[in-house]
Amino acid sequence: MQLSKFKLALLIGGPVLLIILVAAGYFIYSGISEQQDENRKKVEGFGEMVIPTDSGPGNPATDPKLAPSIGQNSLSPTQRVISNMKNERVKLLDEAIEMREQITSLKAKVAELELYRTTNERYAPHSFNEEVSKVHTRMKQLLVSQDEARRFTSIQIKGMAAASAQEYRRYLTSRKLLLDPDQIDTVITNHLPVYAYCIGDGMDIAANDRSEEQMVIEYFKTEKTELMGSRLKSDLKAIIAPCQELFAQRMSYLSN
Repeated sequence: MQLSKFKLALLIGGPVLLIILVAAGYFIYSGISEQQDENRKKVEGFGEMVIPTDSGPGNPATDPKLAPSIGQNSLSPTQRVISNMKNERVKLLDEAIEMREQITSLKAKVAELELYRTTNERYAPHSFNEEVSKVHTRMKQLLVSQDEARRFTSIQIKGMAAASAQEYRRYLTSRKLLLDPDQIDTVITNHLPVYAYCIGDGMDIAANDRSEEQMVIEYFKTEKTELMGSRLKSDLKAIIAPCQELFAQRMSYLSN
């Protein structure tokens, strides 16, 4: 039985056509593979430009905090770029939080320094000495004008006024108090006179003669004790302590 020309053509041309199709498919596949490799290289190069993987503070290989939870080798180039960007974002957020904490801390330090500056200005030698000098002058005027002070000599009143100014300086400085003019008026009118009379009554006990009395008054003016004997120093300390305690009790409302 003879084959028809059509069937004969199929038998002969089929394998040839198959070979041609296979060869064409191979070349097409090779071209596609080469194109994919080229695209992959471009994407990886882009990732290297955006987030270098071999240097810099954001390198996951050198920074354990930025190490991904899955291996980089299992990620596609695009996924690696996204992962690195996310890690960089987390790092920047952490740095922002740290900077805000530092700013808060610096603000607190600035406020503390401002208070320190204000306090130092308040107790600067010139301004505070002026205030103490005015207190001293006002206390002398007040004591001279009061009938209760008539039992003291003019020398003793000067010592009492000096002692009051000395205690005013010591008390405010030790407690870092800032008094406004109304508060100063109240202290001079209501509290320092009590201290002054306490000191005046004690001077007669501590000083045995006019010479020692002069040394006590000089102490209240200058705080110098070089010329005093040990007995007078001890007696002076004994009379001052209860007067200071009484004054502190009356002034305690300023610290509450």
